[in-house]
This record gives sequence, structure tokens and C-alpha cells, in this order.
Amino acid sequence: RQGYYAGKQFGRFTAAEKERQLHDALMLGDPITEITIAAEVNFFQLNSAEYFVPVAVKIPGSELVLARRGGAERTVIDFIGEVKDEYGVTMANVRDKVDIKLSGETAPQLARRPIQYDTGFTLLPGTYSLKLLARDNETGRIGTYLTAFTIPNLNKEQQRIPISSVVLSGQLVDLEDALYTVGKKNLPAANPMIQQGRKLIPSVTRVFSMGRDMYVYLQAYQLGASPAQPLFAFVTFYRGGTKAFQTPPVAVTAAMENRLKTTPLRLSLSLDGLQPGRYTCQVSVVDPSSQKAVFWQAPIMLVR
Repeated sequence: RQGYYAGKQFGRFTAAEKERQLHDALMLGDPITEITIAAEVNFFQLNSAEYFVPVAVKIPGSELVLARRGGAERTVIDFIGEVKDEYGVTMANVRDKVDIKLSGETAPQLARRPIQYDTGFTLLPGTYSLKLLARDNETGRIGTYLTAFTIPNLNKEQQRIPISSVVLSGQLVDLEDALYTVGKKNLPAANPMIQQGRKLIPSVTRVFSMGRDMYVYLQAYQLGASPAQPLFAFVTFYRGGTKAFQTPPVAVTAAMENRLKTTPLRLSLSLDGLQPGRYTCQVSVVDPSSQKAVFWQAPIMLVR
């Protein structure tokens, strides 16, 4: 690629040159888009000031087929990224790598199963930008993900029930699954994506297979409530403005023993019986005691 080390083949780079190339690519104004990257940024309140911001990254396994065709038995995906505030000040960064086996039993899965990478940051409320680069260390190809996101100050929410991001997922996998054990060192022990030894994989694309259950996870916060009040949650699918499906309300009474009275809300639903196509997914949370509610919506796609 012109502009950085164009006269030298990537395979001949020294370790120092590879590291410098990655840092230089992060500083470039124009993003490098040789690898497709999709990502999702969420937030969960940790205490009265801080929020945990997990980032779920997906790279299509087909992107690694080129390295496989070159005869490589494994490759390393290098990750580098930074979070900046609205003034351009770097607030957090990440430098990580994932070792991926290309031969053996994972090779046939490459073309159809994405590589999942997770990292996370602890931030205060505010508006931020994330820039994340991934590089295939076998071919030297680089991809860039750019996004802006806002962490609200949930302590100031008076009209609605304060909630975290809503995570939609079609996969709940064992922690020891080889393709999903990367990036754990950057996540806190209380990572909300991990439940009873299994990990919730956010659906970055919001496309769901009708042959699998769909999982919904979020947290509600009842700062100042003593004790925490029961909450009711349900999921509704709309199609063309018409209600197509709704789960029965689920009562949630278990809250964490912290000042926030963090209440985890976990819902699972079967997609059998629905028609494939586009829907609006609405998650509703109701607190009968305070007569408050909150409604969250996102477009989804169901496929056979």
C-alpha cells in the first residue's frame, strides 16, 4: 500500500517495523479498509461515576481465507485502538493480538464463522470516538472501525427507569470455545457478558437465525431505592407498524447488593413461528411501584 513501507513486502518486516506500521496506520487520517470490521459498543454502570464500555468486534472468517490459501497454518490478528473524548484527548487505548488456527478442524469454518474479539474500557459519562484497527499478521492487510458514542449520566435520569445498553444475541457459548476466548484479559471479573460460565456474544449485525433462540440482556439501576423494587420486562416485535409478537412479562426481583441496586434483566425467546424478514424489536421495562417505564427499539432481521 502506498504511503507506508510501500517498497518492502510485509513478510520481510522486522517485529519493530510491524509495530511501527500499525501505530502509523492508527495515526492516518484516511482509514485503511482492506479488512471488513463490524463492532458494537455498549455501556454498563459500575458505580456512581464510572461505566464499563465493552466493545464486541467481528471480522468475517472469509477475510482469513487469503492467509489460508497462502499455506499458513495459523495467523495472528493484531488489534490497536484508542478512545478519544470530544476534545480529541486520548482517554483509553488497547493493543492486543489474537492467535487463530487456520488448519485442522477450524479451517472449514473460516468462510462462514466470524472471528469474535472483545475488549473494554472504563470511562466517565461523555461523548467519545473509538478508532480500532485490525491487521492480519500473515498478509499485512488492515481494516479500520470508526464510531462515535455517548455514555449518558444515568444518575440524572428522572423521567424513565435508568438502563444500560440493551444487548441482543443469538449465541450463548461456553467460555472455553476456542474461537471465543480472545481478549478476556481486558475485561473485568464482573463482565456482564459472562453468565454462569457462558458468554453472551452480541449480535453486531442484528441478523438472527430463526433456528436459534434470541437472548436479550440489559441492566436497570435503582439508585436510592431501598429495597430494590420488582421490575417487569417483555419483548415485542413490530412489522410495518403492526405488532407481530410479544413475550409474556417477566418479573425480576433480584438486584445486586450495591448502591445502584443493579438489576440484571435476562430474556430468551424462541423465534419459531415468525416469518423471515425485517422487524423492529422493542424491549420494555416497567416499574409498577414508581409508575416509571423505559422503551428501547432497534431494527433486526430474521433469516431461516
